Amino acid sequence: MSDKLFTGLGLPHDELIAFKESLSARQLRKGEYFITEGQLSVHLALIESGYLRTFHLDHQGNEITTEFNGPGTFCSSYHSFYSQRPAYESIEAVTDCQLFLIRFDALQKLYAQSLSLNVMGRKALEKACMDRDYFLKKIIHLPAKDKYEWFLKVYPEVYRAARLGDIASFLGIKQETLSRIRRKLSLNQ
Repeated sequence: MSDKLFTGLGLPHDELIAFKESLSARQLRKGEYFITEGQLSVHLALIESGYLRTFHLDHQGNEITTEFNGPGTFCSSYHSFYSQRPAYESIEAVTDCQLFLIRFDALQKLYAQSLSLNVMGRKALEKACMDRDYFLKKIIHLPAKDKYEWFLKVYPEVYRAARLGDIASFLGIKQETLSRIRRKLSLNQ
């Protein structure tokens, strides 16, 4: 386990030890699923390396990417994890990933024993909510070119590894539009 990954959690030493002891390691290869729609999400993942893509299917069966998560972030089908009901989304590895997993019951036990872990959990959820809110209220309304330029700044590794269609669906634009923007930007460089 990389100490760098855990230093940013803000936990006192003894609580950090208890948290680490509750984790199990899991590797995913590019294209493998962390969870699929209809499964119960029993784990919350802390990503050490790699990127995960969260998506759901629209009424026509098209994949709609709703989130990318990378190193140092938590990821799960949150609705499923916290409600302990089946997921209505899937999470796939965009790249090879190294994850640390904590089970729902283990996390609840740690929350009951530690105010610091409660604060850490709340801050992680607050960050996820703020990032999502910012994306939905600010980025999604930008012109397609500006969305793509924002994506390049925020997700440079995902840009190199993800499929063009996944990026386009995340940005809410057509794949053909994204291809055209990429061509124009590469010609201008």
